[in-house]
Amino acid sequence: MTRDLDSSLLRTFVTVAETGAVGVAASRLARTQAAVSMQLRRLEEDLGQRLLDRSPRGVHLTEAGHLLLPYAHAILGAGADARRALCAGQVSGTVRLGMLEDIAVGRLPRALRRFSIAYPRVALEIVVDSSTALSKRLADGGLDVAVADPALVAGTPLFAWTQPLFWVGARGYVREAEAALPVVAFGGPCLWQQHVLTALRRAGIGWRIVCTSTSLPAVQSAVEAGLGVSVLLEGNIRSESMKILGRAEGLPDAPAADFGLFMREVAGAQAAAVQTLQGFLCEELHLALPSHTHGSATRVELEQ
Repeated sequence: MTRDLDSSLLRTFVTVAETGAVGVAASRLARTQAAVSMQLRRLEEDLGQRLLDRSPRGVHLTEAGHLLLPYAHAILGAGADARRALCAGQVSGTVRLGMLEDIAVGRLPRALRRFSIAYPRVALEIVVDSSTALSKRLADGGLDVAVADPALVAGTPLFAWTQPLFWVGARGYVREAEAALPVVAFGGPCLWQQHVLTALRRAGIGWRIVCTSTSLPAVQSAVEAGLGVSVLLEGNIRSESMKILGRAEGLPDAPAADFGLFMREVAGAQAAAVQTLQGFLCEELHLALPSHTHGSATRVELEQ
């Protein structure tokens, strides 16, 4: 008989995957490191798969771990959604949310669909644009909440956090040691791209830009076609057609991406809807709710 996956083991796995360190995960889960390690072993034994690679530099997902992660998020999310639906009450109103494209094609949109089901009286209006454009909309009152790059948004984020980027190539990609590294680049005001080229320069690796696009799907397609390598967030890696690259291919550590959660002061009945969305985003992004006044940012490291 097929056994159900233990949600407590999945929660431990997800937390370790997102923090990149057993110690940090143990602190977040209020458990000892030994207890966290034991739960990880139990999950791996139950599935018969090694899910994590451990090294002095931290913990990284194996291919099986990458495959399990979205299922773990879905299972844990379903439980949280059931609680939200039962406690939704009379929360209502319209909330205008702005997001970067890199966030808009990851798991957050699927989570927002669950938000809409749990809170049917709250209407979400979602705008996907650059950080600069989102900053202007927020300042003009065209958005209530925005997730964007703090370096490109005027104002102080309620939260700021960092997520790791990963070098990726097509499944069959093999780097030619003597040739310049073919890079699929993000165009426009992308700070990540500048950090990528700086990392290659410092590592003494020559490169050539083979494709430039401001569209994330276009970058993904170019990588899948084998045109070159790029850097992507975890949620934007298409595991069926891409593979993660790294030291084995002679590449330096990939840079990290900075994000911030920005909110506009909202009064009246709409405030409850905005605050409800804020709490939902904090849960989905695993950010601790603030205990200080609005206007002072909380910095959260999602990976060590």
